[in-house]
Amino acid sequence: MQITFWGVRGSYPVPGAATVRYGGQTSCVEARAAAGDCIIVDAGTGLRALGGKLARESGGQPMHYHLLLSHVHWDHIQGLPFFEPAYIPGTQISIYSPVTAADELQQVIGGITRHEFFPMPLEAVPASFQFHQVEPGNDFSIGAFRVMPIALNHPYGSVGYRMDRDGSSWAYVSDTAPFTQVLHKQHFLSGPEPLTDDDRTSLGAMREALVRRLEGVDTVVYDTHFLPDEYARFPHYGHSTPDQALEICVEAKVRRLVLYHHAPGHGDDQMDQIAAMYLARGAGLGVEVLTSFEGMTLPIGPEPDAGSERKRERTLPG
Repeated sequence: MQITFWGVRGSYPVPGAATVRYGGQTSCVEARAAAGDCIIVDAGTGLRALGGKLARESGGQPMHYHLLLSHVHWDHIQGLPFFEPAYIPGTQISIYSPVTAADELQQVIGGITRHEFFPMPLEAVPASFQFHQVEPGNDFSIGAFRVMPIALNHPYGSVGYRMDRDGSSWAYVSDTAPFTQVLHKQHFLSGPEPLTDDDRTSLGAMREALVRRLEGVDTVVYDTHFLPDEYARFPHYGHSTPDQALEICVEAKVRRLVLYHHAPGHGDDQMDQIAAMYLARGAGLGVEVLTSFEGMTLPIGPEPDAGSERKRERTLPG
């Protein structure tokens, strides 16, 4: 199994001169098995380039695609109207998301293609869509992939996913705050409030469940949007720091952490500094820390032999 990053930014896309090396598209990761089948995680603006590649691979023939959404904030769904396979008749697209009901998810996705916002409404797209509700603790299978949803601490809720396939495993943990201040049911604008005993119990259980799900995972892609001083100013935005991600990964005995969901204001030079700082900090804790960039492909599995070369390509997707 391997994963490829098609969008690594949070909040909104920032392609431009300051983000050439790490990329400016929002959240989208492709997980591909040795047999060639794949799962797409999140549908930010990075989905557009991935869709172009998938359409070329299929030769314009209809296929069945599976898309896991962490939640439906803009930076995780904006790429959907531009997903090229959706315009190939006969294509099937299964979308999985943590919402109260599958019909509500259809309304959310359909809402971004209303005629006021987009030239083609969802019901006119040639592909057929199936919507599935996911719930933390209720595991399911997509082909030979075993998928485990994980509750995260984000305004209005979010889920992460652990995926096992080909004897290896990786996890996608975005978006989430740490488990000390913000309860995922709180309103975004209210900011942190004093925690009740019930809040502390709920947050503690959420953190424990996350660590348990991540135990022994080879690679964890984690929301590390903020640096510590930034998090102190915006604790209610629902994002974490690399230090908070490392704490979770050390406890879960994860081999490799990938920093992800980069703040839009972090340009390439600052991202280089962050990458170097946390590569060194992770080494001291026994965790390999990499920093994601658009086009990066990582094999998921044990550390390769000394004579082999890890596939970590810096190529632009598309």
